[in-house]
Amino acid sequence: MDRVHKGYLQHNDISPGNVLLHFPEDKVSEVYIGVCDWGLASRVCETTPSRYGYPSDEARTAAFKERGSFVAPELWYTYGKPNSETSLETLRRRHLYTQAADAYSVGVVANMIWKNEDDFDLFKDTAGKARFAVALKELTNPDPKSRSTLRLVHATLTAPPYNFQIPECCYRKHI
Repeated sequence: MDRVHKGYLQHNDISPGNVLLHFPEDKVSEVYIGVCDWGLASRVCETTPSRYGYPSDEARTAAFKERGSFVAPELWYTYGKPNSETSLETLRRRHLYTQAADAYSVGVVANMIWKNEDDFDLFKDTAGKARFAVALKELTNPDPKSRSTLRLVHATLTAPPYNFQIPECCYRKHI
């Protein structure tokens, strides 16, 4: 997703259902990760309004229970009456999809994937695992202005002590 953001695009719908994992039989220690369902994607320069506005707190709460943990907090809102400060039209302009919202969703999914990982070759020691967890946790800061970026987390995880290798391609040439 860092590469997507570098291309000034954002997915706007990251969730476990949109993440594809491929485990090649001939490379047991490798996994290829892909992202699907680009129907809500947009360019960074576009002002794409959140689709998580609801007419009542009850409706918003019900929707949050269904999908909330993967959606950045700043995208949720309850709108009021037309022609008011809290009208749908007004709040749609204030609650826009951003790369920070994408980063939040990536952080939630990544934390789900790596939460119970204890691979010594990956983390080397307990401190390494803790630094890794902090890097991912910074993506889910509820304040979008304080949230880490995918670029920063990518730079952290590809540098020592992790030295993760980022593949050039997420798809196998021969299936």
